[in-house]
Amino acid sequence: MSRARVRWSLSLVALVMPLAAAMPAVLAGDQSAPAPTAVAADAPTYVRDIAPLLNEHCVECHRPGQMAPMSFLTYEATRPWARAIQRQVVGRTMPPWGADPAVGHFANDPSLSADAISTITRWVDAGAPRGEGAPPAPPAAQSDEWRIGTPDLILSMDESFPIPATGIIEYQYFKVPTHLKEDRWVTAVEIRPGEPRAVHHLRIFAQGPERDTRPVPTGREMYCIDEVCGNLEPPLIGWGPNLASVAVGTRPEVYELGSGKLLKAGSVLTLHTHYTSFGEASTDRTRVGLRFAKTPPKVQLKTVSMAQEQFAIPPGDANHVVNASLEFREPVQLHSLGPHAHLRGRSWRFWLQTPDGTRTELLSVPRFDFDWQLHYVFKDPIAVPAGSKLEGTATFDNSPGNVNNPDATATVRWGPLTVDEMMFASVVYSADKK
Repeated sequence: MSRARVRWSLSLVALVMPLAAAMPAVLAGDQSAPAPTAVAADAPTYVRDIAPLLNEHCVECHRPGQMAPMSFLTYEATRPWARAIQRQVVGRTMPPWGADPAVGHFANDPSLSADAISTITRWVDAGAPRGEGAPPAPPAAQSDEWRIGTPDLILSMDESFPIPATGIIEYQYFKVPTHLKEDRWVTAVEIRPGEPRAVHHLRIFAQGPERDTRPVPTGREMYCIDEVCGNLEPPLIGWGPNLASVAVGTRPEVYELGSGKLLKAGSVLTLHTHYTSFGEASTDRTRVGLRFAKTPPKVQLKTVSMAQEQFAIPPGDANHVVNASLEFREPVQLHSLGPHAHLRGRSWRFWLQTPDGTRTELLSVPRFDFDWQLHYVFKDPIAVPAGSKLEGTATFDNSPGNVNNPDATATVRWGPLTVDEMMFASVVYSADKK
């Protein structure tokens, strides 16, 4: 971690701003293109070698209107950042990915191969030559404002929400009618906050006509949706299926072919939004983009949260462990895991304990990064027999050695502020095929 990023992380603004706002500080002084040199015949070029790599791994974020502060869509825009790109990929900071490669296989792993890193290094060392001809165009989806491509339905908050420059903002619950006349199957969801610097995280729940009329809860964030989590205590409020969520660095949700989430006719979305002030008065009007399947998918996806709210991290403790578990009463398929923590989150591990006593590690995130709250999609869904238990362990660093720690002298508990902590994971599953 660079000193610039450390300074950013320790500032008040850093407690709420996503990596997009920090990256210029991370790369400050790196915008110096390598000097042109005599290019060997076999040297990589931007047109032939680098543009395809950027299109596949980088331009989803590195283009106008997205979270990265610089664009890599053209040679002219990319070349000044060549040395910075080399440093980031050699250090495996970019593309962002937290999973231990020795545990599990994931469909959305953007990591570069050793050959790709070598190609980028040789390109920079050769003076970052352009090459002849026209570079390949980025994927069609990347030419659109939306990272999922053009949505079939775009929904928005009715009005902008005012965000004060300072102070604590209570959780906000915005109702957004879909006005759907028939059931639809969602294959991709993208949440686009109007003021991303203020949106700490946001979760969307979709209620059909049979809406839960109980009053909005206070001080709680977890909602039990299906019978699969009925063992959680105390009982939690159900607001219908968890459609999607977004946090710092979270990518849009795009579901594997042949799967989707059911959105019933007449559904109303509840945008459960955690705002945090960042030193400047502003407003937010979040939009939600949805893409629909043309025919009903074979696999219905559902999301549930695994959480532990009862913990106290002692002052100075660099390795405080918090455990949570989730029991499955029926056979299911696990599709993805999305661990969530705040600035003291250090690492995560997940295991599956089956009734026959087998315990298998599913995911390890040895260096959890608050700036990249990623979802890890299994390359092949994990078969979970009835009676199995998903176990999760998060480790927190509340010591002075954690450069992101707001206060190493505080006892830290569950709470909504970034200076508090959370221990929960989004779990996407489907009912096992009969």
